[in-house]
Amino acid sequence: MTNPTHPTRFAFRAGIAAALLSMMAVAACDQDKLLTAPTPDVVLPGDISSRAALPSAFASAVGDFQLAYAGGYGGQLPLLDYNEGLAQITAILTDELLDAETYNTRIELDRRATTNINQTTLQTFQVVQQARATSDLVASRYREFDPENPQGAEIQALAAFMYVMIAESYCNGVPTSRVLADGTFEYGAPQTGKELLNAAVAKFDSAITVATAAGSAGSTALNLARIGKGRALIDLGDYPAAAAAVATVPSGFVYEIQHSETTGRQTNAFFAFNYLEARFTIAENEGINGLPFVSLDDPRAPVFEAGALFGDTYAFGFDGSTPLFFTTKYFDYNSPTPLAIGAEARLIEAEAALKVGDLGTFLLKLNQARAAAPTYPAVPDAAAPTRESPEPLTAADIPATPAGRVDLLFRERALTLFLTGHRVGDLRRLSYQYGRNTEAVWPTGPYQADNPDKQGTNYDVGVNLPIPQEEQNNPQFPGGECINRVPGMQ
Repeated sequence: MTNPTHPTRFAFRAGIAAALLSMMAVAACDQDKLLTAPTPDVVLPGDISSRAALPSAFASAVGDFQLAYAGGYGGQLPLLDYNEGLAQITAILTDELLDAETYNTRIELDRRATTNINQTTLQTFQVVQQARATSDLVASRYREFDPENPQGAEIQALAAFMYVMIAESYCNGVPTSRVLADGTFEYGAPQTGKELLNAAVAKFDSAITVATAAGSAGSTALNLARIGKGRALIDLGDYPAAAAAVATVPSGFVYEIQHSETTGRQTNAFFAFNYLEARFTIAENEGINGLPFVSLDDPRAPVFEAGALFGDTYAFGFDGSTPLFFTTKYFDYNSPTPLAIGAEARLIEAEAALKVGDLGTFLLKLNQARAAAPTYPAVPDAAAPTRESPEPLTAADIPATPAGRVDLLFRERALTLFLTGHRVGDLRRLSYQYGRNTEAVWPTGPYQADNPDKQGTNYDVGVNLPIPQEEQNNPQFPGGECINRVPGMQ
């Protein structure tokens, strides 16, 4: 057992305690809030009955999407309300984050052993389905009441993104139910990942049509939808179409999900789980196959030892034994979470070039992505300058073997798209598109072998998330089980 009297741990926990006390002082100003648990409202069809209701509906859809994708941190004391979005859940499942606390449900997820009775993933599944249903509904109301409004295209694109992320994150066979105009519930049948991705492409196409017609007013929605379509087509293995979809997206384009301290569900969950609660740490070579995110310390994914904040070498996570590392990508409650960036468009083009053996274009597009990717400061300070972009690659940096080139591509994707929910889809693609054995791709072997408090178990075989047991209430979902949990989008 690690010595629990380590001074840095005391300093770190004291810092957390101070932050929590500060939150309590703010919450104490409104005692009624301490007595109620936040329950997000469900947007019903009858709530959007005219064009005048669309701006509020737009805000609701964006808010639900933010919670499902980027998570939230309730901060309702005395009971804190946590919510991992898909970006956090899949980062723990893959090799981006490592569990640094004691909750069995999160350890189960980190070990690739998630069951359908896992309460942590149940909460995420519920808000994901809510976000999908809300964005689908609001997009349909824009088509009915204000079909030329580019905000409708933006919501349509967000709806499509939710379908893409469900396909990438979950097993094959996810139901998509909806509430009808009369308030009754229409249960959805299970859909494979391929079916969800094809539905997403159709939704992106719809958004592109509206956004294109809107001219300059639709440019944000247009580029958002083009990147999303390219992502879905890459998942489907249609590389030429994916490259064509993103060809006109500017390299400097950035679409971010914004966060705020205004309410708990608006806060940046990466900051809360990493800095404030010390429950998740940045992973380093997790389970043999994981990337060395800590030692790479790339400006696109900068990492530093948490103890550096306290003038010492180490701080430890919530469990008291896992060394804690922070990323400056998300260093406060307000740090935005990128959803789609122009650098991803260039990476999609790079992959399409690699598939046809065009190494010159492959190198060009990788370097365009490196130059365009957002970078972050070396220290957690909003006033600190961002670090310089990574140096351009040269022809000598392109590996001689096809396998080495794939390794390079996916490392560039991992760093450029760090902690944005992309990694789970990429690890799955390395198996079903590139033929790699899952145990040569995913964290494997003894689980946290160097941690004296977590030794004794091994990684399991999961490569995605199951559908929660509660979905057995769906009569269109007999047995309540996935069609399968293989890597492929079947």
